[in-house]
Amino acid sequence: MTRPILAAIFVVALMIALPAAAQDAGIPTSETLSRAYTGKAYSPYAQRGFPERPLWGDSHLHTSLSVDAGLFGNRLPPRQAYRFARGEEVVSSTGQSVRLSRPLDWLVVADHSDAMGFFDDLKAGKPDLLAFEQAARWNKGLKEGGQAAVNAAIDLITTFSQGKMDLKMLALFARFEDLPVGLGGCRRRGRGVQRSRPVHGADRL
Repeated sequence: MTRPILAAIFVVALMIALPAAAQDAGIPTSETLSRAYTGKAYSPYAQRGFPERPLWGDSHLHTSLSVDAGLFGNRLPPRQAYRFARGEEVVSSTGQSVRLSRPLDWLVVADHSDAMGFFDDLKAGKPDLLAFEQAARWNKGLKEGGQAAVNAAIDLITTFSQGKMDLKMLALFARFEDLPVGLGGCRRRGRGVQRSRPVHGADRL
């Protein structure tokens, strides 16, 4: 059989098969479409009930200004925390250079208002703070390191939570009006607390 004849037979067979294949696909109807898109809009973006652009961040971050965070290793102030969140490279509390793979969309620095900046001054051994027996004892423990530092941290947090912190010492870090009502027994005048004492740590915000 010659090539022209074979080619003609192939073309005829193809012409017969194509209409049959088209008929198998069928004509779109309401029934076939409803089965394919049950309960959905044709547009993939229509009728969405979920956020389309989630934003990633940290809703509760403590810096070195918070006593508990400082006691357990955080040495970075708020300014460094925001730099890190923006994707900038910073030196971590362990002395290593660190940077996020991508910046955060938002950040909330939620430092405690009570005794804000107390730990930074305690660690630095500020003379006016170490004049108080409690601060001097905790500073000594922190300097010794190891279990002594752990014990000092636990003792400080326990003393604070039980309202046994020296009010005169706390007055270095808060106005008289800001001292908790239950701290040290009451919040009255005449117990040696100075109303106008400057707030320590405010310049580090």
